Amino acid sequence: MDNEAKVRTDMDYHETTRSAPLQWGNASRHSREDRRWTPLDIVWVILLTAVSAILTFTDLGNRTAPQTYWMPDKAGDHFTVDFGELRQVDRLNLYEGPGAKGETKIEASKDGQTWESYAEVEHKTNRVFTWKSEDKTVEARYMRFTTVRPGYRLYEAAFFTKGIQSNPIPVMNLEAGSANSAASIGSGAEAFDEQELAPYRPDYRNGMYFDEIYHGRTAYEFVERMEPYENTHPPLGKIVLELGVRMFDMTPYGWRFMAGVVGTLMVSVFYAVAKGMFMRTRYAFLATLLLILEGFHLVHSRSANVDITGVTFTIIMFYAMYRYGEMQWRNGGFRRSFGYLALSGLFFGAAAAVKWNYLYGGAGLAILLAFALLRRWREGRMAGDFDTAKRIVLTLMSCIILFVAVPAVVYTATYEPFIASTKAEDSYKDVWQYQKNMYDYHKGVKEEHPYGSKWYTWPLMLRPVWYYGGKDLEQGEAQSIAAIGNPLIWWGGLAALLASWWLGWRRRDRVVLTLAVAYLSFYVPWMVAPRSVTFLYHYFPMVPLLILSIVWMLRWFEERSYKGRRITLAFGIVAAGLFIWFYPIYTGITISREWMNIAIRWLPSWGF
Repeated sequence: MDNEAKVRTDMDYHETTRSAPLQWGNASRHSREDRRWTPLDIVWVILLTAVSAILTFTDLGNRTAPQTYWMPDKAGDHFTVDFGELRQVDRLNLYEGPGAKGETKIEASKDGQTWESYAEVEHKTNRVFTWKSEDKTVEARYMRFTTVRPGYRLYEAAFFTKGIQSNPIPVMNLEAGSANSAASIGSGAEAFDEQELAPYRPDYRNGMYFDEIYHGRTAYEFVERMEPYENTHPPLGKIVLELGVRMFDMTPYGWRFMAGVVGTLMVSVFYAVAKGMFMRTRYAFLATLLLILEGFHLVHSRSANVDITGVTFTIIMFYAMYRYGEMQWRNGGFRRSFGYLALSGLFFGAAAAVKWNYLYGGAGLAILLAFALLRRWREGRMAGDFDTAKRIVLTLMSCIILFVAVPAVVYTATYEPFIASTKAEDSYKDVWQYQKNMYDYHKGVKEEHPYGSKWYTWPLMLRPVWYYGGKDLEQGEAQSIAAIGNPLIWWGGLAALLASWWLGWRRRDRVVLTLAVAYLSFYVPWMVAPRSVTFLYHYFPMVPLLILSIVWMLRWFEERSYKGRRITLAFGIVAAGLFIWFYPIYTGITISREWMNIAIRWLPSWGF
């Protein structure tokens, strides 16, 4: 079929659906045939997925990191480092692990007899699996570490001299104190046995940043069956991250690996969704390309966060409900339709087990189900099918299982590693208490955050979240990672969303209905949510919906004007250009501060 005939077919289809306003665009047999994949679809999926993987995994993080540690048991535990000769010490870098609390006193000496204070380090949870720098210049041969308050794990320490930034000062000898507790883990030598892994200038490649200190850390605690520090979100997202830690150890590459895998898989999933909704290879390719060019997706594919997993699950659950709404009940369709309901319910439970805010989508699923059943009722009444009422009752009864029981089982089952890791004698009967604790936590979050933002600012992207800012840079340099999207896709997507609502309602278009219901179900609850401190990343589930709205509008233009394809091409080119423009703050590339301030910071509220 040539392009002109194809456009006429699409237009005829929409004219048919417009003439039957109560049907909300039921798919025709021809449309179902168009949904079938061709060899070109397979080629595009492979290529687009490969591009996404390259963007995601390039310079994702180091594949090595300190693995052994010293964990003192009581105050007074100490050890002494001997450089073998008098050396100039300008910097100390410390790499801490979970249980980061307590305090260490570090002293310097030239002769091992007279000591002066070098640093007093307070170990904090927000520095877990990160390098902390202490800059002070002394001449010393000996450095003594003494525990003031225990409760921390020191994985590695390294001393540096300015101008010799590639290698730490060599340690010739290390002597553990005789008063060290037998319950301590290690003698102190473990803090100096992986010196080749110690950087002079720490950055995102060798340590955690932003919420990685919670989600990536919990993944490691699940692996080691340690008491989980964090219970602010359900466990499934961190179970996914755990797989990467098991494969690549507790390294930056390891704790980010599965986020990268899920973000890459989202590309294939999104292609399938766009193909199923628009039934054209052209529009499936366009939608997926825009997803790759949408910076929010890339940023979260490169960070040990749980949002990338939850958003992928929400895409699947809404698409499954969309497909259910298309299923005719005649010729065995009633039985087959339960497969889509089961898929939607399963991923609804999985999304809820990642973060509570994905539960909001349940209201949207219920609304779409009601629309679908109303269509089936009208079809049955017009066809004189007296079994329709019975089938509706059976469907509603099955939904109690598929959207209540199944999600509850999935949600509860994800607590297995959490329960296994707790020191208390907890069991599944304590899961309800965990939920109360989570609710109390989120309700109690009142402290202002410099990068918090209100729900009404999200569509305009007024306050991106600054995830990482590089330190110890050369004069005039800047390095940042920010949760910010592609401006054309976000702002153009908002315009497309609103325009498609108006046009789609007039045409009774089911794609628009699904996108509108999904968008509002995720967005409206934030207007009344008890949590007072919110962030732009809470808008993430709506971003794929913006992209699909853009594609819907571009198709609308193409169907009505010979210049429509030029508009599509221009949109894609500008989107690609802006992706390249903002690429440095998606991936943490070092650029000039002047370029950051003039070219990247478009709005005063963009603080990075």
